[in-house]
Parts: sequence; structure tokens; C-alpha cells
Amino acid sequence: MNVSVKDAGTCRKTMTIEIPADKIAEEKADTLKAYIKFANIPGFRKGKAPKHVVAKKYAQEINQDLQERVLPKYYHEALQESELKVVNVVDATEVEIKDNEPVSFDVTVDVEPEFKLPKYTDIPVKEEKIEVTDAQVQEQIDAILSQHANYEEVTDKAVDAGDMGQLTYDATTDGTALSEAIPEAKGIGSGEGYWVSADEHAFIPGMGAAIIGMNVGDKKEVEVTFPEDFMVKELAGVKALYNVEVTAVRVRTVPQLDETILAKLQIESEEALRSNIREQLEAQAENMALGKKHEQIVEYLIKKTKIEVPESIVQQQVRNVMYDIANQRMMMGATQEQIAEQQEEIVKEAETRALDNVKLRYIGLGIATELEYDASEVEVDEEIASMAIQQRKDASALRKEMVENDSIASVGEQIRFNKALDYMVENAKIK
Repeated sequence: MNVSVKDAGTCRKTMTIEIPADKIAEEKADTLKAYIKFANIPGFRKGKAPKHVVAKKYAQEINQDLQERVLPKYYHEALQESELKVVNVVDATEVEIKDNEPVSFDVTVDVEPEFKLPKYTDIPVKEEKIEVTDAQVQEQIDAILSQHANYEEVTDKAVDAGDMGQLTYDATTDGTALSEAIPEAKGIGSGEGYWVSADEHAFIPGMGAAIIGMNVGDKKEVEVTFPEDFMVKELAGVKALYNVEVTAVRVRTVPQLDETILAKLQIESEEALRSNIREQLEAQAENMALGKKHEQIVEYLIKKTKIEVPESIVQQQVRNVMYDIANQRMMMGATQEQIAEQQEEIVKEAETRALDNVKLRYIGLGIATELEYDASEVEVDEEIASMAIQQRKDASALRKEMVENDSIASVGEQIRFNKALDYMVENAKIK
């Protein structure tokens, strides 16, 4: 077998593989023997038909068998001979097998990049010290108390911010009842006995602010313009005029931090609660500080490394990043229609992030290799167990799924990458 390799682009090679005629003849003869053994030929017992009869009847099948079995075999032998580190097969030429002739075919592959690792010790890193203050602890306590707030109905008080007003209302748009003009409006067009919070969370946009200062029995006209991203898409951009009457008021009462609240929180004392909150805030602060160190190291590695990466790997990553961006935007309230309108912007962002992600992966794993960092089976199992908890799956089922979709190797890679990142943080030059 003759193998030649030539450049075909960035991290891309084309292997030309030539299999001698005698090797093809041997493979074909071995394949023919298997067909003779099991062939059903009228007039002959199984396994007793002449070679030329079987060869003629199953010529197409034998040729297909050679294509599917023999050519991959020689491709893998060629890989070992060439020592290429292939990450993806990009293309392969079609092959026609003829008697007494050698077979030649090309396989175009993307290979791992060759590059020089940057210096990865004494990386300049600016450390931001984040101190947890008593005020921050109090903010958390106030938030906890706010979650336990109650609403009490009153008769002698106007609606304040944060209170609730019970409303009777009906709306028109261009002189027509909103519920008639836009049937999808339903309870938004008119209602009786609806409670509305006097804040930005009111289910009718702007209504929360509009009812502040109103007393029981007060009436008012409120102009409302529904935002473009409103939950009822038929109302997006619609202007409506509401006739509103306040029929009751509830005042929001925040409890004191007393034994009743501590019992609900299953905390023995206020001091213990404050201590727990401070520890949580300190842990969050440490994670934020570590995350900022990681960001600086990542930026340094990409900036200081001259590396070109396989296009096929980048394109795979682009698809993943596009999905992540779209998913994040939908979680923040974007609609499918808005995501579609932002497609071009999302693609550009995904391409930039994907390229950096792929570069960083090769750089980080290169450093991990040089530092001889491995991922043990125990570490891989622990990581999969952690992933299973996050995804609410059974760990063994998740492992099986990852084995089947050939993604389990990425777990070990991430562990090795994280070890290298930890090493760089520990050996950074703190400014």
C-alpha cells in the first residue's frame, strides 16, 4: 500500500491511498469464499456452486462488501502509517474496483493543530478583593422577610407602592371594547375583583404605577400601550384606554425577624442566620473572584497563542453556541419570532465565541498534557454523577447515554482542562 499526504487547507490534509492489485485480488477472493459458503444458487447445493457462477450472480454485492469493509481497513492502516491525528473525516472520493487493477482513493481529513504553547506560569492577573459587608447581610435578611410578607385589607388608606388594589375595569381601543377588538385579550380587556400589585409586576403594563394614590371608590382613566414582547402577542403594540375603579386595598406587611420566622427557617438564632448568610455571600464572592481570574487567564492564553484550528470542529461548536445563545435569550423572555429576527446577530456572536472556545480547548489540553494531568475513572464517575444531579437524571443512565453518543471523552477532557486552569491560577502573578 502506498500512502501520500498533502496539505488541503488549515489543519486539513488529503491522503491518497493506493492499494495494489494483488491485495485487492486477495480481499476479493476471501470475500468470494464467504459468498460461496452461504450462496443459494438454483441447481446447486449450498456451498457447492462454482466460483465463477457465484462471482457473476453476486458481483454487485461483493463489490459493495469490498467498498464497505476493505477500504475502511486500508484507511485505518494508512492513518497509522501517516501518524495523522485526525479529528474529522471531511470527504472521501468514490472508488471503482476493477479486476487486476490497483485501487486508489483520496480521503480529506481535519487534523489536530500543531502550535507552540504559551508561557503558562506567572500569568499577570489582577485580583479583586470582594468583602462582604453588614449591609449586604442585612439585604439578604430583608429579602427573606419580604418573602414572608402578608397582605392585610384596609379601608382608610390609599394604595402605596408595593400594596395591592382590587380593580373593576374595562378597556377600549379606538373606541371599541378591547375584548371585542381582540378576543385573545380575555380577562385583560375587562374584569371585576382582580387584584393588581402596585409595582412593575402588574399583569396590565403600567397599571401598578397608575393606581398608586387611589383610595377605595376612586375611579380613573389609564392609558396603556402594550409592549412588543407582551405575553399575549395579539396585544403587542396595541394602545388601550382603561376605565378603572379601586374596590379594595391590601397593605403589604413585612414581619419582624422573630422566633416565628426563625422557626420557619429552621435556624436557632438571629446570630446563626447572619453567620450562615455571611458564609454564603463570602463563598459567592470567592467564586466571582475566581471566575474573574479565569477570564483573565483565558484572555491571556488566546492572545498569546498563535494557533489555527480545524474548521469542521469550529462549525460543530458554532451550532452548539447558537443553541446556547438562543436558549439564554428565550429564558430572558425573548419569543421564537424575536430569536428568528436576531438570527444574523446570533450567528456572528456564535462564530466568534466558537472560534475562541476551540482555540482555548486545544491550548488548555496541550498544557494539561505537558503537565501530565490525567482524569481517573473515579474523577469521571464523580463528574458524571454531578452532571446527573444537575440534569435530574440517573447517573448510570447518563453514562450510558454519553457512551452511546460518543461524548464521554469530553468529560475527561474537561477534568484535565480544569486541572490545568487551577494550576495556572495557583501559579499566576497577582497584581
